Amino acid sequence: MAGLDLIDLKLVEFTYFITFCVVIYSVVSASIYAYLISVFTLYVCLKVIRKKSTGTIEIKHQGVFITGCDTGFGHDLARRLDSLQFTVFAGCLHPEGDGAKKLKSASSKRLHVVPLDVGSDESVQEAHDYVVKHLPNSGMWAIVSNAGFNVMGDVELCTIDLYKKAMNVNYFGAIRTIRNFLYMVRKNKGRVVIVSSVKGRFPFPADSAYHVTKHGLETMGDSLRLEMLKFGVQVSIIEPGAYASATSCQNKHVFDRYREEADEMWKTATEDVRKTYGRKYVDAEIAKQENAITGSALTSKPVIDALEDAIVSERPHTRYLVGGGIWFDPHATMARYYDYLPTWLTDWIIIKWSGCDKFPDYKKLKLE
Repeated sequence: MAGLDLIDLKLVEFTYFITFCVVIYSVVSASIYAYLISVFTLYVCLKVIRKKSTGTIEIKHQGVFITGCDTGFGHDLARRLDSLQFTVFAGCLHPEGDGAKKLKSASSKRLHVVPLDVGSDESVQEAHDYVVKHLPNSGMWAIVSNAGFNVMGDVELCTIDLYKKAMNVNYFGAIRTIRNFLYMVRKNKGRVVIVSSVKGRFPFPADSAYHVTKHGLETMGDSLRLEMLKFGVQVSIIEPGAYASATSCQNKHVFDRYREEADEMWKTATEDVRKTYGRKYVDAEIAKQENAITGSALTSKPVIDALEDAIVSERPHTRYLVGGGIWFDPHATMARYYDYLPTWLTDWIIIKWSGCDKFPDYKKLKLE
């Protein structure tokens, strides 16, 4: 608990004392309510102790490599870390686009916009070579794998090419990036931060291509965390909830792409699949996604705070589940409790939530 002042130490001692008293009471009374109170109190005390006993690293212009910085979390994180005096290498798919230009104009000279397509081995290698030439003397402290995109469609409709496209960027893109830059982070005993999603914790109809990639990231990140223990590298997984409005990940350009992909699905579908589903069914999934944007968080700050903590905290969490939404985030809630509930119950909740057990109401979606 180095770094705690006298008041903090007294607070920690007090939390220990309260916890001890509640545990003794629960044992003596043998009451289930006392046990529950004891567990809750212990949880709160541990949270207080961690907050008070965890410091931050000394920032000496160390390098941080971030993928997916054109918009969204990557863009906002690049600006945040630049303001904290890190040397930021912001990987952008469109280095001459509006997002990259905004990064350059709003940041210090330490921030480098790096052309990057995580779906290409050659592009990742070129980004690596650029970073090696411009890496500060303090070395590379962290890799943040953030680039990704969504693909919608039922399993029977979504094409193999679309599944491959999602995997190549969301999953293999993360592996390409981490494998190329990990040796730099090992030298500093630094951090690997993987931006997954709450959707990597549970299934959902008409979105399997995306969920599969995020489930894969969760497992890969867990494996990497265990493998890196012997090197002193800490690995954290960030699981954002509903932040579509805050990140522009569901903007007009994205929905135009959804419609193009829907055309591709319909074109390649068998005659039986076309008769069974009908074209309106494919269009309805896009319409439902458009309606789902309402109520998502208006700012990315909670996620950026979690990303910053994973990078600068001396004791980062292994997972940061960051709920979004203005009032309530059902995706984050499902992710938080899915593993503790029986399958029949989670299936029932998702069925009621999505309406996947019947065809959509086309009139309500204004498709008739």
